[in-house]
Amino acid sequence: MSERRRKAKAKVQPAPPMIQPAAAEEKSDKSREVRNARRNSFGSYLLDVSKFVLTGVVITSLFDDIGEKVLIYVLSIIIVASTLLLGLRLINKM
Repeated sequence: MSERRRKAKAKVQPAPPMIQPAAAEEKSDKSREVRNARRNSFGSYLLDVSKFVLTGVVITSLFDDIGEKVLIYVLSIIIVASTLLLGLRLINKM
């Protein structure tokens, strides 16, 4: 193969695109920010669930005669504690 053909062939094939380190770093920073925002949102949601369950049990027990009070209180305390602790952990308050 002549030298002219080799040069022409080399010009036709483009070089593969390379990811710049700065661009990859920015992409990871953005994904980290998105992940943290989602964690904070889900943590806030769990805190709200904890408050609603606690409020619902207290209001229900004040206005209604519940037959299984012990079971309802134990389950609600477990739900409130678990959602509260998980929510606080997700939003990094604990």
